[in-house]
Amino acid sequence: MSTSALRNRSRAFRRAQDTHDQREWNIKKSTKESDSRSAAESPAKALPLQRFSTILDREAIAWIVLGITVILTIGLWRYSETEFARRANESFENDARKQEALLLGRMQDYEQALRGGAALFAAKDRVSRAEWHAYVEMLHLDNALPGIQGTGFSLMIPKGAKQRHERSVRAEGFPAYTIHPAGDRTIDSSILYLEPFSGRNLRAFGYDMYSDPVRREAMERARDSDKAALSEKVTLVQETGRHEQTGFLMYLPVYRNGMPHNTVAARRRALLGFVYSPFRVADLLTKVFNDPAREVEIDLFDDQPMPENLLFASTGSAHVSRYVADKVLQMGGHRWTARFKSNPVFESRTESAQPRMILFGGLALDLLFFSVLYMNARHRRAMRNVVEKLETSLDSFRALVENVPGAVFRSEVGASSPVQQLSHGILALTGVPPERYVSGAVSYVDFIHPDDRLMVGQTISEAIAKRSIYNIEYRIRTVDGLLRWVSERGRVTSDHAGRARWLDGLILDITERKAAEIMIRDLAYNDPLTGLPNRRLLLDRLEHQLAASSRSGRYGALLFIDMDNFKTINDTLGHEAGDQVLREVARRLLASVRESDTVSRLGGDEFVIILDNLGDTAAPAAGEAGELGHKILSKLARPYRLGEHLCISTPSIGVATFCGHATSADQLLRRADEAMYQAKSAGRNRLHFHADTPSAAARTG
Repeated sequence: MSTSALRNRSRAFRRAQDTHDQREWNIKKSTKESDSRSAAESPAKALPLQRFSTILDREAIAWIVLGITVILTIGLWRYSETEFARRANESFENDARKQEALLLGRMQDYEQALRGGAALFAAKDRVSRAEWHAYVEMLHLDNALPGIQGTGFSLMIPKGAKQRHERSVRAEGFPAYTIHPAGDRTIDSSILYLEPFSGRNLRAFGYDMYSDPVRREAMERARDSDKAALSEKVTLVQETGRHEQTGFLMYLPVYRNGMPHNTVAARRRALLGFVYSPFRVADLLTKVFNDPAREVEIDLFDDQPMPENLLFASTGSAHVSRYVADKVLQMGGHRWTARFKSNPVFESRTESAQPRMILFGGLALDLLFFSVLYMNARHRRAMRNVVEKLETSLDSFRALVENVPGAVFRSEVGASSPVQQLSHGILALTGVPPERYVSGAVSYVDFIHPDDRLMVGQTISEAIAKRSIYNIEYRIRTVDGLLRWVSERGRVTSDHAGRARWLDGLILDITERKAAEIMIRDLAYNDPLTGLPNRRLLLDRLEHQLAASSRSGRYGALLFIDMDNFKTINDTLGHEAGDQVLREVARRLLASVRESDTVSRLGGDEFVIILDNLGDTAAPAAGEAGELGHKILSKLARPYRLGEHLCISTPSIGVATFCGHATSADQLLRRADEAMYQAKSAGRNRLHFHADTPSAAARTG
């Protein structure tokens, strides 16, 4: 605030007070007349607006809107949820079809392997055991079609030829061979070849599959149709009773060469045997569906999906799947039912938070909109009451202004007597009542600290020139001579022509806040116990000292001091006694160094001293640092009086010299710390230089 502006604030209050009430009455009168003219000029336009305004005043409208929006939100949520479920179901159906195609494709591959075996018999009048072994081995089924238990050939043996057949096979090197199970049957069959011919497959050698009704049905179906046939679920003869699995078989008929088999009767006459494959279901389907990243599980049933017909379940977890689809599979003239189920991986991938976001977000918006309408209705009714009471609130407003902390003012810009209003808060601020400012007996500018007057005047002048708000802090001195900090915030108001007319503002006492800021700053950089710089300020000063040393080329030194046996004082006499010792240590250190040196407390009983300008070379600098170190040793070793007690706490001092930025502040501090620990190791109450200090050994003691 300029000096002239501050002086002129106190001249016009009484004159303005006489005209103030008249001005307010004129403003209210002109406002009412303007409102009346507007209403008379456009009654047709005002009527719909009034009706709409009346509707918005009703709280019931807010409830109606809430109901409508909630219904819309729930509808949108249900639609979104249904749509996402539909997309997820489509994805699941697609995955299920892929798994179905994978299973069917694998079974067709097994059928093709059997057709190759049938073709081998069709190409030769007789296929030997060695040829069958070579054929199957060339297929590499373990790699190409894993999961198959074996590939074999079962020979049909007419009644009366059984004994001759057994003698023939025994002559091949199988003396124990016999068709089993034993019994007198019209026609027998025997598993003659089966590869791999080892392990559990040896149990099937010579087995009459035609004797079992389930196998016989599939064999006859294959014989009569000249197509591959699958059996119902059976227990394979290869099972040993341990880890037993459900199985099934696939048959393909082999007819005698040269005999027709274009009719069912001809096929029955020409039948030589069957190439077939036995399957352990769990082994087979585990290989087929061996994909750790699969998202669809499968339960495979023989015919109808009932527990007793279960062939295979890809997972044994109790997870209740969200998506399930049953697929009927026709393979080899037999019916399977595959039940595909979504697993947690699929459900996690296809699950979307969007429907819930729509629901909860929509409900939140509905409630927000309801709150706006509801509170608006209540607010509008309250505003009517406020308007009705507004004319009676002027006196209350004046009283309120007087009770605002600080001084509220209004001044007229550019007038010879600019002050219009000044609250009684100025009395508590400066010790002078507002009447003396209004009368011109006292000028506020006289209370502003001389060093701040120019800055205050320039700030207010710039705000007036820019028609802007200003906010400034400065010092004043009260009539009692007390120094206070104040914050002044003002705003410039212009008239219709754009000229600055009024300056309104508030002056607050911020002395306590300033004191708190200073205290916080001291706490951030100074040790609260000793008042010495703390670690943060030490490192800052050390960086500045290193920079100054780098520019001047002069050496300095760092002294790291740790008090010996200080813990004993704390433990025996208490922490308060220890604090007294630390304060006395700080006092003695300050008395031992130059004004340009820095004494700081790192924490606990550790102190650090920065010594500057010790010389142009390292040796003299180390000498001066050593002299001061021994001086400190002597002073700190003297007894400390704590009430009735005399305590001894000697120092151990480590010294490291420096010149410029050859070492960083942290590295220099570590070097001095290491030297201090070497002093302690050497017996305490002594000074030790860091190893790289010139003539360090000569000055250690």
